[in-house]
Amino acid sequence: MRQFFTVLKFELGNYFKKKSFIISTGIISLLIIIGLSIPNFIDMSSILFDEDQNKTEAEDIVDEEKSNLAIYDENNAISNKDTLNTYFPNSNWKVVKSQDELKKLVKDEDVEAGFDVKNLTEYNYIVQNTNLNDVNEEQFNEFLKNEYVKYKTSKEGIDFDKVNSIYNTSIVSNIEILGKDSANNYMYAYILIFALYMMIIMYGQLIAMSVTSEKSNRAIEVLVTSTNTNNLIFGKVIAGAIASIAQVAVIMSSGLISYKLNGKVWNGVLDNIFKIPSELILTFAIFGILGYIFYSFIFATLGALVSKTEEIGTSVGPVMMIFIVVFIISIFGLSNGDSTLMKVCSYIPFASPMTMIARVGSGSVKSIEFIISSLILIVSTVLVGMGSAKIYRMATLMYGNPVKLKNALKWIKKEK
Repeated sequence: MRQFFTVLKFELGNYFKKKSFIISTGIISLLIIIGLSIPNFIDMSSILFDEDQNKTEAEDIVDEEKSNLAIYDENNAISNKDTLNTYFPNSNWKVVKSQDELKKLVKDEDVEAGFDVKNLTEYNYIVQNTNLNDVNEEQFNEFLKNEYVKYKTSKEGIDFDKVNSIYNTSIVSNIEILGKDSANNYMYAYILIFALYMMIIMYGQLIAMSVTSEKSNRAIEVLVTSTNTNNLIFGKVIAGAIASIAQVAVIMSSGLISYKLNGKVWNGVLDNIFKIPSELILTFAIFGILGYIFYSFIFATLGALVSKTEEIGTSVGPVMMIFIVVFIISIFGLSNGDSTLMKVCSYIPFASPMTMIARVGSGSVKSIEFIISSLILIVSTVLVGMGSAKIYRMATLMYGNPVKLKNALKWIKKEK
């Protein structure tokens, strides 16, 4: 056990002393802190607004900022032109006396658009050029529809205001969630899955490169004779896990502390991002860490099978492909965590670290499924660790051409 802690301490020292590790952690944390502090230095009121502020800004729009529109109403179908301001509060209206005048204003770009009204159910919309963001026609349709209803109801002796109040009755709905809030959990699960993906990709390859580097410079020969190979590989993997968790913890802590200090200027816009449900955190702690260790053992083994760092890409390629496929399945499975594919994948050690996070996020996991899946992953991680230690012991002293994984697995069978 003392040798294991010696290896662990040495490997942790290598991680924490690396400039790349310190600089990357510092830069990412600093960017998050700066990003969350931006509203203190830059006016972001157009994005971060409350309801009262929005109303005030709408009232303060000056005439120069309003769009100019024109209308020609030959038959005076719209008796009160001032009602146009209700549907177009940010526009100035000009009433013209002919179609030619209307078209000239549009052509000369004195107005943004023109409306040639025939009656309350028909009009021509005149513009110089159309664009995807033009909502004037849609708003004018609503306006004319309202005017037509007002005209018909008054003609029939019906109080339009009463009819309008009935049609515009506000419906109050309160959502009572008895299970899990899958809509909000989608975002949380996505973030955690992506974080796990990056951890395994980055640190898995670092572990593989560390093993290969020691093998290529013959340092492994001294290490193997100095301590048990189990201590070496478990020390490397656990050190990588601690280093990655520490890095993620520092980055997330910087975000949490920074947002706590700047929460008021954000007007609660990012509150939901920093309120990850406890069940998702627990799932990430169990399946994320176990999954990381599971894949780290595999990467360490694959690193031991080659003699040069340039050959690592070829060695880890098949596992990387499996891992990427699992990532894609998990992301797409966030919207349907109860599908057969997601259920099956949540029991497969290669896939369960990510798919179980997705299933818990969607609220489709029973307690017994969670327990069984976690037990399978624990047993699989231990078995992979033991197998990796045996392959590591034999492969690290073999130089030359890369050793194929299937041949390495045969060694384990022979030892049995």
